Amino acid sequence: METLEKQELFWDVNLAQMDKNAHKQFIVKRILQFGDLDDLRWALNFYGYDAVRVIFLLSADQLDNKSRNFWRFFFHIHDGEECIKKRSTSKQNTFGTR
Repeated sequence: METLEKQELFWDVNLAQMDKNAHKQFIVKRILQFGDLDDLRWALNFYGYDAVRVIFLLSADQLDNKSRNFWRFFFHIHDGEECIKKRSTSKQNTFGTR
């Protein structure tokens, strides 16, 4: 099954209306979050390594820590090399109160 036909990746969208180019960022983000090795190969072949890496950098703060750390390793992103996670400038109490 082709990546763009997988209901487990795109359960909440109409697959017939999905455009590979117009929805590139959405598609790659879903693959980074929920895809398998075949989906990753498809994205790398269709969009290219650099485009997938840039989309990761733009959306890294939307991934869970485990996924973010894996993709940082995969794309050879080291601490201090590139800013990938938005950090709050204000201190927050653990329970959300000040």
